[in-house]
Amino acid sequence: MLGLLDLPSPVLSLIDSILTPVLPPVGRIVVWAAVGAFVSMELYRLLSPQQQIAGLKQDLQRTQRELNEFDGPFEEAWPHIRRMLSLAFRRVMIVFPSTLIASLPVLILIIWADAHYGKSFPPPGQPISVHITGDYQGRWVDTGDGAPPKAEVMDGAGRRVAEVAVPKPVKTVHKLRWWNILIGNPAGYLPDDAPFDQVDIALPQQQFFSSGPDWLRGWEPIFFASLLLFALTLKIVRRIE
Repeated sequence: MLGLLDLPSPVLSLIDSILTPVLPPVGRIVVWAAVGAFVSMELYRLLSPQQQIAGLKQDLQRTQRELNEFDGPFEEAWPHIRRMLSLAFRRVMIVFPSTLIASLPVLILIIWADAHYGKSFPPPGQPISVHITGDYQGRWVDTGDGAPPKAEVMDGAGRRVAEVAVPKPVKTVHKLRWWNILIGNPAGYLPDDAPFDQVDIALPQQQFFSSGPDWLRGWEPIFFASLLLFALTLKIVRRIE
């Protein structure tokens, strides 16, 4: 079941498959970061009161200069401090709704990218750690015959009590929870009457660089560094307040 924020995922995956023959994975991640930055910044520019924000910015800068140049007793500086805090608060409140809405495209891309570029299935036969909540044991099974991999669940005596199919590379399969209305689990959910609540699978992370620490080899550093660079560039070029 797709969550509300997962609804664009099939379209994003289709576009990504079209780009696959043209760009390597790192290039596609950079392209998605550029798309996210452009859509979010343009949404923010269109939805936020840019002239009012610019006026508040000028008032805030003027008040800061007056406070910096003030040479009287500290008690007499309070009017300047209060005005500066008031202007800063007003600016935050004015941009908050547009910032919230403009962040949605990036959030959708992050959720999709984590499912698409995050975990991966290992070669068939490679052992993978499986942890089950409660007094159960897990075993990873991938025969390599085209059938989806699965996690076998055994009780304390070693008797098999369930099989959990894992059609998509995810780190967790669990029962349906309230937040899955927003963010679904690509691999599906455990039955409500299952005697355990969650299956954790130590699938390997996709790595896009052959050197460096593990946390720098995944999709996240590429995406967020590119996103920040594109967003700052657009802010300057488009003169977004």
